[in-house]
Amino acid sequence: MNLRKQYAAHSRRITRQPRWKALREAVKDRDGWACVLCGARTRLEVDHVKPVRDWPELAWDMGNLQTLCCRCHSRKNPRRNRPRP
Repeated sequence: MNLRKQYAAHSRRITRQPRWKALREAVKDRDGWACVLCGARTRLEVDHVKPVRDWPELAWDMGNLQTLCCRCHSRKNPRRNRPRP
């Protein structure tokens, strides 16, 4: 299994659950609906600081979540977000 699929499998267990939507909104509210790295306010993602794959016990911890714009999220996770061939 390639790295992209490994990440997706672990993240999907979290992001497919109904409570994820509420948690995402709470994290974005906490971060002022802006990227915590660059301040952008468009196309925001909620990112796990420590990956779910390595730290499953932190998957629902708001302290392990941050709001990032797509650009910063791609920079943080370059392998995971690499375009498919």
